[in-house]
Amino acid sequence: MKRLSILFFLLLVSVGIVFAQEAETNTTDTENTIIPQEEIQQQDRADEPPPVQEEEIPAEIPQEDEPISSDDSYIEDEEFIYKMNQKGDQFIKIGLMVNIPLKPPASQLKVGGSGTLGYMRFLNSNLAVGGDASFAYMTTVGENVFTCIPLMAKVMYQFTFHKFEFPITLGIGGAFQNYIGESYFGLIIKPEVGAFFRYSPDWSFGINVGWNMMPQWTKDSSYFGVIMDTGITARYHF
Repeated sequence: MKRLSILFFLLLVSVGIVFAQEAETNTTDTENTIIPQEEIQQQDRADEPPPVQEEEIPAEIPQEDEPISSDDSYIEDEEFIYKMNQKGDQFIKIGLMVNIPLKPPASQLKVGGSGTLGYMRFLNSNLAVGGDASFAYMTTVGENVFTCIPLMAKVMYQFTFHKFEFPITLGIGGAFQNYIGESYFGLIIKPEVGAFFRYSPDWSFGINVGWNMMPQWTKDSSYFGVIMDTGITARYHF
């Protein structure tokens, strides 16, 4: 009887162990079967096709032969022409002259000299206006001195050729004249021509020839004197 009880107990223990192993196996299978929600979502995202990225369209790059301008007023093949003198240009001139009497003749009035200081302003590339003041002296055969101080307004038209300038000038004004203590103020008209070389943008040097025509009228008589002057002149341009 005692042996039967021991066998029955061992049988119960064996059956309990078998049931315990089966229960553990079912629990493991269940845990492996249930997939966490996060893993399902990650799996769904992995299965989805990748999003299509919008391609960035680069800004159109202008061609080298196309002008870049803020407006449509671009002018192709624009030419810039350099002119030696333009509107608003100015110059100051200083000249030293030799005076040669024409009337009265050299037999009565000797060769003398003069100095000139003048100013001109261009109205365009060729035409300029201005004025100058001069001082001239000459001696007579009797060793008397004739002096003259002309003050003139002038208009000039100037031709240019490369670096050479050829001014044609007409001056009109008045001249203070003195001879042996007697003074006279009268009209003076002076046409002149010149030739200059433009040494630099600031300086030009040249020669000029002018004719001082000075009529005199008195109560008793009238006289028309003509004195030619020629010399060198420097002009400062600005």
